[in-house]
Amino acid sequence: MIARTSPDDLAPGDESYPSRPYAWTVVAILIATAVLSYTDRQVLSLLVDPIRGDLGISDTQISLLLGTAFAVVYGIAGIPLGYLADRSSRRNLIFAGVVVWSLATIACGFSHSFAQIFASRLFVGLGEAILSPAAISLISDYFPPSRRGTAVGLFLSGIAMGSGAAILIGGGVLHAVDVGVLSGTPLAHQAPWRLVLLLIGSPGLVWALAILAIREPARRATTVADQAPGGAGRLLPLLRVAPIYLVVATASLVDNAVGAWAPSLLIREFAKDPGQVGIELGLLLTIGFGGGVLIGGILADRAGAAGGWPQKLRVCLISASAILPASLLLNSGHFLVVLIDVPLYFALSGIVTAVGFSSILDVVPNRSRGLAMSISFFLNVAVGAGVGPTAVALAGTYLFGEAAGLGPALSFTVIAGYGVVIAAVLLTLAKLRRAVAL
Repeated sequence: MIARTSPDDLAPGDESYPSRPYAWTVVAILIATAVLSYTDRQVLSLLVDPIRGDLGISDTQISLLLGTAFAVVYGIAGIPLGYLADRSSRRNLIFAGVVVWSLATIACGFSHSFAQIFASRLFVGLGEAILSPAAISLISDYFPPSRRGTAVGLFLSGIAMGSGAAILIGGGVLHAVDVGVLSGTPLAHQAPWRLVLLLIGSPGLVWALAILAIREPARRATTVADQAPGGAGRLLPLLRVAPIYLVVATASLVDNAVGAWAPSLLIREFAKDPGQVGIELGLLLTIGFGGGVLIGGILADRAGAAGGWPQKLRVCLISASAILPASLLLNSGHFLVVLIDVPLYFALSGIVTAVGFSSILDVVPNRSRGLAMSISFFLNVAVGAGVGPTAVALAGTYLFGEAAGLGPALSFTVIAGYGVVIAAVLLTLAKLRRAVAL
């Protein structure tokens, strides 16, 4: 049920935050929902070759399914849904979103053409467009600013774990089908990739009921921006938000590129079994990406206490700089090195993402957090999911040639993307120093 609280924002010093055990229970529910969300979204990256073979579609069309289908929906519905989250029950919006994306994932499993599966993926994106903006807005009202970064980082770890879980669950199901677990059942005649989508989409319809256990919290006015002194505070709206959006969106571009094509890199170029790759890479991604964003949330709280928003940017800079040499290992030509390097990349990228989202919440007022998050996630998907997977395919075709394989194209995409991140952070820090000097 929705808590009976005043619609007015609570003052920064208000002590009526929900109890800590209940607040963390809500975070746990939202994390599980994020795992479901990202699993439904990301599982296609493991099923690229069987879907391509069964439906007779190209790598470019696959890249449209992996990314552009989401970008189109986020462009149409993401920002209006974020605006709605600032003015209505965020709990109810999340419930509706879970139902929509679960049904759409099941529909993907019944698709028999590119047009059908593309349309189904559009609805997966529609359902998922509301989750992260509404969930992060909810979390920001369950925790005071001093613990908000850790709580948001823990939620983002659910998204990160979903990336690994998608590959892990998909690989496990593929392996189970290969050894004949479903033989003799009515589902035995279905293609394995269809079974994966059906079995992953169905649990969301049951889990949606757990969302109804969440109470809608009071909205609170507790931003660092309200307390920022001097010239730096006056520059917050223009100087601070836009660079964070650029940093997080570019990180998302590279995440989507690596997440979409890393399984195929391991399967194609090292002649590995998809089920084996799914289980091994899935476990490592769950630990690497999930741990990275959780550590990023903790570092965000510590950096904020030590030096405020500029110190958070320095954390982003250090992590982004470490990614550049790590990206070269994607083109090492050794299976074990690539297998370890992919989760290492995601651990470092997870720190950048978690610190970035924490910084956005520091800046924007409460009544704009849903909209601010939806803008960020729109950019993440429009730039990230919409461009990232296709960028690798285009780099492989036009820069390196298909004979070079996926490794050079992946390394190039990571270096180019995080070069932009580093440049944006350095430029922003320089502007902040000049602003404070004034």
